[in-house]
Order: sequence, then C-alpha cells, then structure tokens
Amino acid sequence: EIFTLVIDPLSPATLYLGTHHGVVKSLDGGESWKEANTGLTHLEARALAIDPTTPMILYAGTFGGGVFKSTDGGENWKKINIGLTNDEINSLVIEPNAPTTLYAGTHGGGVFKSIDGERWRNFNTGLSDTYVFTLAIHPGSPTTLYAGTRSSHLFFSINGGESWAELSADLANTGITTLLTDPLSGITLYVGTRTNGLIIIEY
Repeated sequence: EIFTLVIDPLSPATLYLGTHHGVVKSLDGGESWKEANTGLTHLEARALAIDPTTPMILYAGTFGGGVFKSTDGGENWKKINIGLTNDEINSLVIEPNAPTTLYAGTHGGGVFKSIDGERWRNFNTGLSDTYVFTLAIHPGSPTTLYAGTRSSHLFFSINGGESWAELSADLANTGITTLLTDPLSGITLYVGTRTNGLIIIEY
C-alpha cells in the first residue's frame, strides 16, 4: 500500500514513496526502486516531506513511531520525537520559505509544529477534531494552513497554527483525505474526500 509520494525538486528523476513497508527510493524516474529504511524502526510511512532547498533532507511520518529525519537522501534515518506526544502521524508539511519549520497532523493528537526540524509543540487551540488526516500550506502566505480531519471538518489557521477556526463549507460525512492549494493564486482549495469525490472551494 502506497500512502504518499514526493519528488526531489532539484532532481525530478529521484522519487520517494511512503508505504506500509517503509520508504522506497528511485533514482531513475520510477524505473527501479530500492528500500531506504535504515534506522526507520517503524515502517508504516504514511507521510513524507522533502526540504525544498536541501532535498537530501527528508522527513518521514510513521504510524506508531512518530517522525524520522534523513540528511542523506533516505539512506539513514533518525527519530526526532522530542515533544511529540502522539506518534501516529498522518500528514507532514514543510513551510517553503523556512524549511526547518514543519507541521505534523496526528491521529488523535491534533497538529504539532517544529521550528528546528527536531523538537515539537502541540498547536490545537480551536481544533475541535484532533484526528488530522491531511495538512496544506497556502503558497503565498506560509503562515496560513489548512487541516482536514476525520469528522470531515476543514480548519484553517492564519498564524502558523497558533489558533484554528473552521472553514465554512458543507463537507459533512465526506471523509477528507487530502488537501491541495492552487500553487499560483492560492485562492482555490481542492479537497479530496472518501465518499464525495473532489470538492473545490473558492475563497
């Protein structure tokens, strides 16, 4: 089972997959793959994030092991869970203009934030559902985030996760699985759901 895919922004033939059995890596555009699990003590890699300026730095969010970091393109991993009180990770995103700043969406623990790529703090003020399945960052405003939750509630924050409010949209019983913002304008939010296909929100 494949949970996530990331591409090296400086070398697009280099791909990483997060799978039920760990991380696998391709150097030839997906023609061949190899395991990249050394140091990854929990193999259910549900989320991956790659540093946009230094793509040899990657983060893997695992279900049951928390977050792991690699500084050598996935060849070796180390656990970075200081302050992370929930180790069931569903989503990871990196702030594009400050790539040591990460957000993790967890299974019952809400949203955690790291500003140094090592230590975490919980940011749940206003977040009424702490089962966060997916996160997205506004491309033009990196302190604006979106969170999709198990109860099909969609939340947003305009202050880097310090507080959250519910985005007004009829998403009841859809099961939010993924979020994507328009990379050019940022005024369109695409919401992938379990039972209601793709929902497009203009704001």
